Amino acid sequence: MAVGANSVDQRLTKDLILSTALEMVDADGIQALSMRKLAALLGVNPMSLYHHVTNKAAVVDGITRLVTEGARHIAVGPGTWQEQLTRLAYEFRALSLAHPHLMRHAFADDDFIQRRGPMWQSLCVVLRSAGLPDPEVEQTGAVLAVMVGGLLLTEVNGTMQRLIGTGEADDAGFALAVSLLVDGIEARLGA
Repeated sequence: MAVGANSVDQRLTKDLILSTALEMVDADGIQALSMRKLAALLGVNPMSLYHHVTNKAAVVDGITRLVTEGARHIAVGPGTWQEQLTRLAYEFRALSLAHPHLMRHAFADDDFIQRRGPMWQSLCVVLRSAGLPDPEVEQTGAVLAVMVGGLLLTEVNGTMQRLIGTGEADDAGFALAVSLLVDGIEARLGA
């Protein structure tokens, strides 16, 4: 929640700065985020922010971590590996659609795959349970993450809808892509 200029009792914290910055990015995109605008929204002097964060890049990194930390609830659940992989893909999609401006920015970063993050850990568990040999788990996981990330980027930037059509284009396209990924792993396991 953003703090008004007349809020005297509210203490400025890194968590407050990051949550307010995330609200700004969710509303208007990364390009709208500036330290001056963030300070104005918080009702503080811009220099006060630098006691908690070093610069705008640190704020963007912080809100990205805030969102990925929010995915800690994601864990491999019951069901076949196919069902688990499908659920995981849809969890990743939900996270992306909840923060499309941030995810558009994150997908452009060369290290958007967080190897210590909950999505990656769950993905590796699912791939091992599918029967992939250990040497192939990380390579296959990386390829799947990049493919799904690219697919989600086309969804958050509107490309999927332009290519497939209107209506349920994003849902249909995503469902088809996940099905193709599962089929591909099944074929690889059967080879």
